[in-house]
Amino acid sequence: MPLSDDPAKRSRQLANLRPGAGAGDGGHGRALKHGGTARRATLVRAGTWAAAIQAELEREAPLRDASGGLPLHDRQVVELLASALARLEAVTTWLDLRPALDPQGRPWPAEEIARSLRLEAARYLDALGMSPGSRAKLGLDLQRTTSLAVAMSEPDADRRRVLLAEAGIDVDDDGDGADA
Repeated sequence: MPLSDDPAKRSRQLANLRPGAGAGDGGHGRALKHGGTARRATLVRAGTWAAAIQAELEREAPLRDASGGLPLHDRQVVELLASALARLEAVTTWLDLRPALDPQGRPWPAEEIARSLRLEAARYLDALGMSPGSRAKLGLDLQRTTSLAVAMSEPDADRRRVLLAEAGIDVDDDGDGADA
């Protein structure tokens, strides 16, 4: 393509040859479609979302360590959940800007990616005790642990035997809760 004689047009044409000086974004963001399958390094916007989502998840997670923060062993799952939710947000935003069907009359392939990301996020939420079912299971386990601790700290042997039975613990004959 020949260069233009107009200085402004010529400057724009030549700017495309210098990195960062043209109309491009200096990376692959323009080629990025919905971002559902992109690596984290290419998802600048989703990475920002993921950081915000992760901060919120750390505040909302039901389990806490001794200092009141998120347990160390849960941090990786929270990071994975935040990444999945950020990618889901990117895909959903992309899909919201388009008609329900592609030009060939089929659902967009990104719909399947969004479904997969929703399932992935649901698994992470369950693992963290952040879904109704997992909270119920967690509550039952915590309740049983609390009941066992209360029963074992009971000084009266008869009362301890009753509390252990209520907690579903099989008691031996001497009532101390330990099998001989």
